Amino acid sequence: MNEGAGARQRLFVAVPLPENLLEFVREAQELLPKGGGLRLMRPDQLHVTLAFLGEVGQCEAASAQAVIESVAGEMGGQGTIERFLFLPSPKRARVVALDISDDAGAFAALFESVMGGLEKAGAMKRDKRPFRAHLTVARLRDAGPVQPRSDCGRAPFAIESVCLYRSELRREGAVYTVLARKMLERKEAQE
Repeated sequence: MNEGAGARQRLFVAVPLPENLLEFVREAQELLPKGGGLRLMRPDQLHVTLAFLGEVGQCEAASAQAVIESVAGEMGGQGTIERFLFLPSPKRARVVALDISDDAGAFAALFESVMGGLEKAGAMKRDKRPFRAHLTVARLRDAGPVQPRSDCGRAPFAIESVCLYRSELRREGAVYTVLARKMLERKEAQE
């Protein structure tokens, strides 16, 4: 592949998993059945996707980086991991995720800020599906039902930063590289 000025790269914008949640996620993954084409996400693959740009050129990549750098520092906040989520449906799951409630609207506000910036910059168009904060923890080779041994429990998910990632698809799974990171003020959930 040509790595020159015209090279295209696969990009997305996401909120990385806070380090203090790695053990919680690992325990949730252990509740899933072994085998059956289920592939667990590695710790370096855990994030909440805000926008998937896909294969883009240098112009769109530069615009996306500028959008990340322009996110207001006070866009941090918190959601709560609530339960397992099976996408697109429980009977035909291809993705096992942890559903994140966003009662204070922190994830939704960050999504709108990022997506609005990307649209204004001409880097991408908004997907027709509504945004739903979730953390993918496993993927299935063949769609079907998944029966965890128990519920995953609840945990607070702090929005500490937002990142522009490059995704390289490899046989052993996708490898993500942070191209730009904006640190955000961490706000505690209000009672």
